[in-house]
Amino acid sequence: MRQVSLFLFLISLNIYFGQEKAILSIDNEQVLKSEFEQIYWKNKKEKIATKEDLDEYIKLFVNFKLKVKAAEELGLDTTKKFKDELIGYRVQLEKPYLIDTSINEELINEAYYRTINEVSASHIMIKLGPNPSANDTMAAYKKIESIRNKINSGVASFEELAEEVSEDPSAKFNKGNLGFFNAFKMLYSFECAAYETPIGKVSKPVRTRYGYHLVKPNSIRKAKGKMRASHIMITTSPRVKDNEASETKINSIFNELKLNNKTFEELAVEYSEDRKSAKKGGEIGWISSAGNFYPEFEKAVFSLKKDGEYSQPFKTPNGWHIVKRLEFEPIGDLSDLKYELKNKIQKDSRAQKTKSSFINQLKVEYNLKENFNQKSLLSIIRKKNINNDNISEFQEIKELNSYIISFSEINFSNWDFLNYLSGTKMLDKCKNDVKLLNDMYQRFIDNKLIEYEKTQLERKHPDFKALMKEYRDGILLFEISDQNIWTKAIKDTSGLKEFFNDNRNKWEYPNRVNATVFSSSSKKIIKKAYSLKKKDNISNDSIITILNKENPLNISFENKLIEDFKVYNSSYEDLEKGINNPTLKNNKWFFIYAKEKLDQRQKELKEAEGIIVSAYQNYLEESWIKSLKKKYAIKIDYNTLYSIKEKP
Repeated sequence: MRQVSLFLFLISLNIYFGQEKAILSIDNEQVLKSEFEQIYWKNKKEKIATKEDLDEYIKLFVNFKLKVKAAEELGLDTTKKFKDELIGYRVQLEKPYLIDTSINEELINEAYYRTINEVSASHIMIKLGPNPSANDTMAAYKKIESIRNKINSGVASFEELAEEVSEDPSAKFNKGNLGFFNAFKMLYSFECAAYETPIGKVSKPVRTRYGYHLVKPNSIRKAKGKMRASHIMITTSPRVKDNEASETKINSIFNELKLNNKTFEELAVEYSEDRKSAKKGGEIGWISSAGNFYPEFEKAVFSLKKDGEYSQPFKTPNGWHIVKRLEFEPIGDLSDLKYELKNKIQKDSRAQKTKSSFINQLKVEYNLKENFNQKSLLSIIRKKNINNDNISEFQEIKELNSYIISFSEINFSNWDFLNYLSGTKMLDKCKNDVKLLNDMYQRFIDNKLIEYEKTQLERKHPDFKALMKEYRDGILLFEISDQNIWTKAIKDTSGLKEFFNDNRNKWEYPNRVNATVFSSSSKKIIKKAYSLKKKDNISNDSIITILNKENPLNISFENKLIEDFKVYNSSYEDLEKGINNPTLKNNKWFFIYAKEKLDQRQKELKEAEGIIVSAYQNYLEESWIKSLKKKYAIKIDYNTLYSIKEKP
């Protein structure tokens, strides 16, 4: 970020002194080299610019600018929809500029340490409701303090008291032990207690939105990284016979896997009883060593040493599993994770640290002066009985117009503050709660400082200004493209039909066979299935039931539309309608029952509408770009373009 900011600052100096050149003009509207570079390098991994790459990219850039100009001429940048969307993006883009970056760096370093080091901790919790009274809060605090004293004096162990008095229901069976976790897995205050309390010691009471906690770290270890994995799962039940059957089935699947007749993914699709992952070949995504899986599962996953390796069958409370390692990713260096950690911090409660420090900086920068008299204000609003509903009637009261804060030559009065309280529906509550009034006053100051700072972002941060322009142009590009290409391609039915008729030879079906394919690793079993299939009155499911009595993996079938006949050592011409002789390929026996032979033919519009609409969209875009290039005068300064050599 600092590198980019410095680059953009230097660019701004060049502009100021008239040194920066335009790289492009469209109808005398110039695009400066800095704007092109900002977008060019953002989309490039390479650090060196080649002539060929610049030539290719300037073409795309010209097309982009032509579309934006067309959108502006249509007034799309003046619509309410556009303005609302841009404001929405601005709210998100502002966030990194409204924090103390030095505090943010400290939090990033802290989060990285807690990412690469996992802590195992136990806790005892005393609950508090969402809006507890002062009495309820004090009672909960005294209770948690009493528990802590019992532990520290040796009256009872942490585990005993967790099981006995903790109001976390899980403590009844885990004695408060939460297992291993790392950064961002717990609420920030809880996380800090777990990492900052010495191993084996008990923390001071920790307040979270759930109540008060005592935290005892048990151990700390280096994180193992994360693994992308797949599994095949067979569920278990309380019945012994069912469990035995589950174990037999998982072992049969494991034996089938070792024979290499079917892939892990095929077996997962066919047999895994975790149906959500089965649809994806058993894939369950990324697993961290401090994740939410059973310890037995994590142990099995992280014992696999190479991609593609799979485990022996093992059991968890969910059932029997075979797990396969797909990909391993070690924890990166701080530089690799910095952006990710930064984003996580912005969404986490720890971001409040950066915000508070930033506001204090603004108070100094803009020379904040205060003249707030809470007693005077309270006497006015109580005497006049000013409330949320009638505040508009009291604007002329002299005392309400006196300023209470000023900064950067801007004044805010009691009237402004009361309007703020009314807008937040807190005015009535503040009349009888001095502490709340003071809290709201501080929020008012924070609010006004942040609001003002937002208006200064383009002036203070050239990179923010560039980002806002990029998002602005992106919204316009989307809107004009939607009107001229995407929606038009769908709604313009006559144009789509004409385009299809002019190009219909591009879309056709190959020769296909609608078939049922039976497969088995045993020649004997496939012959039995072949014989049974010859009987017209027997169903496919019945064949499977008969032949899989002893082993659930003896034989299987699938209904499919065959287009690639080489897979089955055959051709379209060789396959006959009805039953075809058994064949061996890749140590697997199979036979095909051809239900229907479908000859090659051209597709109709309805049969390939998605593909054809996409092709029509491409055609519309090409035609549109040609018309824009005729409409506008385009000049490219190739000397300036080729002066771009290296990523700043």
